[in-house]
Amino acid sequence: MKDDRKDIRDNDGCHASRYDIKETATQPTKQMMKLLKPVVLLLVAASTPAHSIPHISEIIESIREQKEEPQPQQQFEDKFSKTHHDVRTLTFDQRLDHFSRQDNNTECERFKQRYFYTPRYVHREEEKTGNSINSKRKTVSFLCVGGEGPSLDPSVLVDSVHCTGDMIELAHKLHEQNWDVHMFALEHRYYGESFPKRTKNQKGEAYLRANENELDSDYPNEYKFLSSRQAVRDVVEFVKSSEASQHFKTGSNTNNNGIRWITFGASYPGMVSGWLRLLHPDVIYGAVANSAPVQAEVNFRKYNDHVSLDLGEESLIGGSKMCLDIFESGHAEVASIVEGGDIDEVDKVASTFNICGGATTLLKDRKNIDFFVGYSMLPIAVQSNDPTCDEPLCNIQKVCDAIVDEHKSDPQKPSMEILAKISKQMQAGRCKEVNFQLMIDYLSDSSTPTSANDRSWYYQTCTEFGFYQTCENNSNCPFAKGHHSLDLDLELCEKSFGIDAMKVKEGIESTLLYYGGWDLKPGDDSSSALEGQKRLIFVNGDVDPWSELSVDEKRGSSHVQSINVPGASHHFWTHPVKDSDDKHIVEARQAIYRHVYDWLGINGESQPHSELKAE
Repeated sequence: MKDDRKDIRDNDGCHASRYDIKETATQPTKQMMKLLKPVVLLLVAASTPAHSIPHISEIIESIREQKEEPQPQQQFEDKFSKTHHDVRTLTFDQRLDHFSRQDNNTECERFKQRYFYTPRYVHREEEKTGNSINSKRKTVSFLCVGGEGPSLDPSVLVDSVHCTGDMIELAHKLHEQNWDVHMFALEHRYYGESFPKRTKNQKGEAYLRANENELDSDYPNEYKFLSSRQAVRDVVEFVKSSEASQHFKTGSNTNNNGIRWITFGASYPGMVSGWLRLLHPDVIYGAVANSAPVQAEVNFRKYNDHVSLDLGEESLIGGSKMCLDIFESGHAEVASIVEGGDIDEVDKVASTFNICGGATTLLKDRKNIDFFVGYSMLPIAVQSNDPTCDEPLCNIQKVCDAIVDEHKSDPQKPSMEILAKISKQMQAGRCKEVNFQLMIDYLSDSSTPTSANDRSWYYQTCTEFGFYQTCENNSNCPFAKGHHSLDLDLELCEKSFGIDAMKVKEGIESTLLYYGGWDLKPGDDSSSALEGQKRLIFVNGDVDPWSELSVDEKRGSSHVQSINVPGASHHFWTHPVKDSDDKHIVEARQAIYRHVYDWLGINGESQPHSELKAE
């Protein structure tokens, strides 16, 4: 098997005559709403909601929101207008296929990949003459590579759930210690506006998202060049480019000037962050991988086992055994009724839960029943749990308190009715969508701009990762056991992308071989990975179900350090800093800062102190 990880060529006849940098203002316009040695820190992230790796139920929510009137953008505009206007939106001529051979006609194709840059934490030239300024100032930069979720915008370098708590806060701290800090964000290919497509009148090149009416139907696979492997090489190509180097006043227009890069990332971008350091330690100096499930797995049954643990956890997040028992029994009651097939009883269930289309939809397709009871019948914010949120039913404790209070007020009330009442409150008058075919149609429609990012991510699960969160018999899943089999997810791959079950499994096996899974031993050459395992940390929240597939003190190479964050959900410590943040969140950030300070050789007396120990 050919190892193509290190096959990086420097333009070799495949280059533009020059790189044209297109810059746009970042004023909050309506158009924007749509959418030692010098050191560089590279942030791998995406400006997404807390639900970083979307669950199918969240994709269904996207479908529902498409049908509604768009929400006003005033809230974002007000927030952005009160912060920095220094983030520039630029583009980079990225190679379409990093693994093509010389005789392949894609060798010279490129597409416009967006990136964002701010010198906010770079000292101005006139400051260098001040008495308090060290003339031997060191240089730092952060670059953010996007991933799954909503498209990037300039806020990714201002106030983002993936970037702020660790990267941007660290940039501020280093700036105060007389470091120059450059921050970048690189959008992931096939997400947002960095979407390569050929058009009929532009055969030889790949461009930003083309007019859908001009899409060449002869193009063999619109996602042919979408993969984490290409994305990793995108970052390497960018880091070595003149685009990146032009932002540093080093007297050189190339990156061969001793600059070190450190990547940050959370969720899937956290995976990319870790893999960048692992595979390219000569380019990436260090990496922080937050909530990064690097162990690809087709049947991720432990996800819902972990949800069960969270619902029953009393000490840190407000769950309880009674809450879990009612949750499980409510799902079992509904499953028993719909399996029985009594029209009147099914109609009662559909009415009680306000199902879109009523009993007719539930009974139209067995998969609709599985889709309803095999997933949570009411949304639980497990991977995005925020203990300090203010809204009703916004976290595990508030949902569990509502469930238990409802039971105590009427101990005879069936668990099904308790869950239905709370579900209706969460739906706020909207009907609950359980149509499996609607999901297939949504993921199959390449002409719908609003589905593009969800479609790209689901394609990657079908070709690289799996991550299918089943609810099988003999599991600890708190939903209706046996109603979410692996076949349900594999059918989505087959009908949406024409990828059969065998190819899905082969793709996941290939991913594990390529990157090494938990062990971080890529391919057959495990010795070369040792250098890439140094200056690499994994950070996980113990509430987060995705921690089951990440590297921690129990799983992974002994050369890699990890941090466990008690009571924390999916990379919550990377969210914007709040006064109400739990001490464990604060300590996790400090531990990350401490690691990076150590990598950069900063005096121990200057480092933040924390009682949280790295595992």
